[in-house]
Amino acid sequence: MQHRGTETLETKRLILRRFVITDAEAMYHNWASDKEVTKFLIWPAHPDISVTETVIQNWIESYNDNRSYHWAIVLKDLGEPIGSISAV
Repeated sequence: MQHRGTETLETKRLILRRFVITDAEAMYHNWASDKEVTKFLIWPAHPDISVTETVIQNWIESYNDNRSYHWAIVLKDLGEPIGSISAV
């Protein structure tokens, strides 16, 4: 398999792209702090935005490895991340 890393993908409604640190506020408010949303994830709800910032910073650093795949799911109409998808 030839790894290509987290490349931007686009559909009519969505953009899948790399996270940037300024996504922390949207991620925290849109899903990472919600216990109902995160109850089926491998990580618990974030108690504060600093946890979200740390997670995103780790993902950003992992982009140096082409075997890393962490996308922000951005609804074009909204212009901010509404979720994430990873392959690990």
